[in-house]
Amino acid sequence: MTTALPDLWTDWCSVTGVPAGRIDEATVSRFVQQVQPSRAVLMTLRRRLAPKDPPAPAWPRGHREDAGSLQRLIRRGTAIIQHPGTHWVFRLRLRRILFAAVLLAPRSHGGLGLDRSGALGLRSDSMRELRQWIGIAEDPSACPACATWSWLDVIGTNSGWSHSSVRVLGHRRDEVGSAHRHLRPDPNPDWHLSIGLLPAMDRWGWIDAYRSMHPSSLSAVISAAALLLDGPEPAPAPVPAAAAMPASPRRQMSHEEEEQILKRADELTARVEAILREFDTGR
Repeated sequence: MTTALPDLWTDWCSVTGVPAGRIDEATVSRFVQQVQPSRAVLMTLRRRLAPKDPPAPAWPRGHREDAGSLQRLIRRGTAIIQHPGTHWVFRLRLRRILFAAVLLAPRSHGGLGLDRSGALGLRSDSMRELRQWIGIAEDPSACPACATWSWLDVIGTNSGWSHSSVRVLGHRRDEVGSAHRHLRPDPNPDWHLSIGLLPAMDRWGWIDAYRSMHPSSLSAVISAAALLLDGPEPAPAPVPAAAAMPASPRRQMSHEEEEQILKRADELTARVEAILREFDTGR
């Protein structure tokens, strides 16, 4: 017999926006601090604790113990996505990289902890069930749930519209601001019709709605993710000049230093793009 969830827990979840089924140590600890439930309620929740996180064997080995690595990867990938000089096809590939990272990262990092075959074989019905477990970051540019929302928008557009619509989406950058995209309804719910959620994509940006990426392509995606994690910070997108404000004296970066930093960032972007281009499929 399954024990019903305590009303105090479900009421707290509805107020805080936490899915009632997400019963893990971190969430229960937060609940205890805020509500101070009775011992009976706490024991009921602990009997329903979520199973131990899956091992996430495909996540880069050097970052499996780094709980902030997924958010850092998404933030760095988003910086390249937001740069106006990023080619639209590369922008789509980056969105796919970030979504794949969410699938592969450990749950303690905000991911789903899937292995390679689980990620390649993931179907829309399973995604609907697993989506509630995807982590949420304070910063939208580093948020796993927002990265998921953006990629589902791409494959939903690919399923329900034309390649030209996908191209328009590839040219689009995320809105700058504090709003989380994942809080909005899915703009293209046709992603439910996708056979696989990690489809193959060729060098011209055509997305194959009927074929998942090859395992070797997923290996390239994982290598690109590791490169983003281990490399320098990508070059930030240029921003409009703001009105001058008084500021305390600080060290001024020389032109040579700035050029060197931007050069390293450009080299990182080029290396990631080269890894992905190696596994392009012709049409």
